[in-house]
Amino acid sequence: MNFKTLLLGSAAAMIVAGGAQAADLTVAEPVDYVKVCDAFGSGFFYSPGTDTCIKVGGYVKFGTAFGDTDFGVYNGYYPTSNWSNFYTEASIQLTASSVTEFGNLTGFLDFRAQTGNTGNFSSSASQIVNSSTNSAYVDSAWLSIGPIKAGRFTSLFDFGRGYTDTGVFGSDSSTDHIQATYAVNGFGLALSIEDQRDRGAAPGIDGLVNDGDVYYFGGQSNIPDVVGAITYASGIFSTKLAAAYVNAAVDRTGLGTALIPYDYEAKTGWAIGGSVEFALDSFSAGDKFFVTASYGDNANSYTGIAGGTSVAGLVGNGISSADSVFNAAVAPGSSWSALASYKHVWTPTVWSAVSGGYAAYDGDGYYDDTNLDAYRFVASTGWTPVAGLDLMLDGQYSHLNVDRDLLDGGDLDGDVWAVNLWMKRSW
Repeated sequence: MNFKTLLLGSAAAMIVAGGAQAADLTVAEPVDYVKVCDAFGSGFFYSPGTDTCIKVGGYVKFGTAFGDTDFGVYNGYYPTSNWSNFYTEASIQLTASSVTEFGNLTGFLDFRAQTGNTGNFSSSASQIVNSSTNSAYVDSAWLSIGPIKAGRFTSLFDFGRGYTDTGVFGSDSSTDHIQATYAVNGFGLALSIEDQRDRGAAPGIDGLVNDGDVYYFGGQSNIPDVVGAITYASGIFSTKLAAAYVNAAVDRTGLGTALIPYDYEAKTGWAIGGSVEFALDSFSAGDKFFVTASYGDNANSYTGIAGGTSVAGLVGNGISSADSVFNAAVAPGSSWSALASYKHVWTPTVWSAVSGGYAAYDGDGYYDDTNLDAYRFVASTGWTPVAGLDLMLDGQYSHLNVDRDLLDGGDLDGDVWAVNLWMKRSW
């Protein structure tokens, strides 16, 4: 055997061995690439291997605020400065939708977290707690199948608080509720059953209750609110009319002593409101005008006396006097509010808005001597220099007057002003 024969034989052996090893290799499965889903709007993609469409959104918001208040609640934390801490807010939003034989099936959730101060004069209890602990919380979460929607989201009664960043007084509440909607030819009909505790109502405390050495009877009966609404939209015009059967108010009698204890009585109530919005593109592209008004009996959170964007928010949930605390969420009485808002678009990336509103309360029962009124003016300017980035300058002035005929030292009269600045990256 010469060298040439040996070389050829070795090459043949290597070819045979390589072919045998190649036969033993596992064939790779085809890659299941992410596909765009256009059935539910932009930003959705199919979850690999399913017919469910997913959308991921959210934002990071950084801001600050400065101002002053005659009520001493806010500046007490910063005794030598009217400038609050900086704050940061983050949001993660997830949507999952699919088509079923019963209609579209959708789930949505919005998790948020805050650091530092919330940067305004009307922080909610959840904002205060979560900004101090840096813990995440559910801002809204809901599921829907066809015309049925259930979870925590904006109350059916809400009309919006204007185009400015700071809202004007009115119903502004997210509640746990279930809602049914029907729409045809521009008309919409909706009915919801809502947890009244999300509007500040006390939990059910019927029966004998021991409060230290004092006993009392009664309390809120813990019955859900029922809200109905009619909407219509056509061309430049859209409108909404809503009514609610309410279970939040509690009247109180007695002196709170062992001989004459407090006696609490649940009070039912009602509210009605309406709104109209005009798209003014014929006047200036993108311009809008909005007006809304509400009236309620034993329904203070439906008119902006209590709740998310409320008169009570100027000084906290309770308005203290020399010998009493006015709890706006449950106080019986009549109230009403109205607001108007206008938005002007200067360029495709710059807009401004102004809003103004008024709210009033006339007490009943235990609060028969209590009356209050408040007004607020707000101006905002927003700029979107690039897609996904928003910058905001927002200023508001509010005035509050509380008149108590029978309580020495119970009157309040003062002003609040604040300027908010923030930047937000959304996706």
